[in-house]
Amino acid sequence: MMYSVTKRQNPLNREADSKYYASAEYGEEIDVNALAKEISKSCTLTPADIVAVIESFLDKMPQYLKSSNRIRLNKFGIFKLSFSSIGHEKAEDVSSNDIKNLRVLFTPSAELKKELSDVSYTRK
Repeated sequence: MMYSVTKRQNPLNREADSKYYASAEYGEEIDVNALAKEISKSCTLTPADIVAVIESFLDKMPQYLKSSNRIRLNKFGIFKLSFSSIGHEKAEDVSSNDIKNLRVLFTPSAELKKELSDVSYTRK
């Protein structure tokens, strides 16, 4: 994986000296069609079949997440919704109006973590 070096200020202490940090560098973006072409090389499905499956999955995903389900893609990981909320002194004062910052969380599987454990880093 490529990285570059960038100088950043401490956001918690603007008076502190800036420091240098490694920052991830990314190559080209791989879209669904390019991914489907690559996947089709190792199976009997056509790229169009693969795109249809991926798009159908993406169409259904919000429905399941909104219903408080977690979506496990076995060797990939789990998707789920999470949020933060405002705190109250009494339980009866808590309502759905206190819920803020909805976000999608992804937790990689043990298999995916193992596959990525040998990443090497190259300075750009």
